[in-house]
Amino acid sequence: MELPDTDHVVRYVSPRNLHDDGTVDATAFRLRPQDSGLSVYWLECFDGFSTAEQLNQIRHIARLNMRRNGRLAELNVGSTKRYLHVQVPSLSFVNRPLGSENGYPSDPSHCEITGLPPGDTPLAELVGDMIAQCVERLHPAIQSS
Repeated sequence: MELPDTDHVVRYVSPRNLHDDGTVDATAFRLRPQDSGLSVYWLECFDGFSTAEQLNQIRHIARLNMRRNGRLAELNVGSTKRYLHVQVPSLSFVNRPLGSENGYPSDPSHCEITGLPPGDTPLAELVGDMIAQCVERLHPAIQSS
């Protein structure tokens, strides 16, 4: 299922992909050679929750080792697609839920950004920069106690 343009996703950004000024480096939005899509998490999957509660749900079920100084970069689906349309007309945000396995709970919020160029190309660098410019907010990856 493709996500509605009005919805939002977050992507975990490791501390090494954050600039000193708090902005996100383009490498956080580039495909690894073995991947066909960029993993993100759909906030509105948790309908009826506040944004803070949606983020907490994602923090709880994401299959990532998040670090305290990492961030969750928030993107609006429609704004991102419109901004990148000329460079990547096939860009899609597709829900790819994960079932429970290896001790992890199921993750209905897991999605992929598909249609991206391979991560080791000049176009991938440009597209990564453009996606980084679409980040609307950065949230702590780990909630302070």
